[in-house]
Amino acid sequence: MAGSKFHKNRTQKSSRADLIKRAILIREKKLLKTYFDFLDCSISKGVLIVKGICKPTDQSPEYHYTLTYNALTPPKILVDSPQIEYNDEIHMFPSDNSLCLYHAKSDDLVWDSRNHNLYDTIIPWTQEWFVYYELYNITGKWEHPHIDHRLNKLVE
Repeated sequence: MAGSKFHKNRTQKSSRADLIKRAILIREKKLLKTYFDFLDCSISKGVLIVKGICKPTDQSPEYHYTLTYNALTPPKILVDSPQIEYNDEIHMFPSDNSLCLYHAKSDDLVWDSRNHNLYDTIIPWTQEWFVYYELYNITGKWEHPHIDHRLNKLVE
C-alpha cells in the first residue's frame, strides 16, 4: 500500500474515543498548570499523572501525593509520604488507601469528565483533606461531615 510508508510509526489508527480521552487529559493538564504551579503533571500511556505537595501549617509535615486520572473513571489520589495507614475513622478507601474526597449520593456528584475538572474540584478537595487530617491528628475525630463507609450514613 503506497500510503502506509508515510505513517510507518503509527501501529494502529486512533479511535474517536481515544482522541477525545487524550483531549480531556491535555485540557486537564493545561488547567492544572494554569491554576497550580506547585503541581508536576505528565501524561503517560493514556493516564494523567499529577504529583503534588501539601503543607497545611508550618508545624505540619509536607505531604506528597499522586493523582492518577484516565478521563474515564474518577481520579484516584494516593499519599506517597509520609505514609498514612488506613483506619476506619479517616476518610480513605480501605481497598487501596486512596483518599475519599466526596460521596456520590450525599454530595450529589457522579464524576463525569465532560462536566467536572480536576482544578476546581479534586485538587482543592485534596488540599482540604490534608487540613482535616491534621485536625484529626489533634482531636482524634474526622471533623468534616462525611459518610461513614461502615454504616453508610452521613456523620456531622
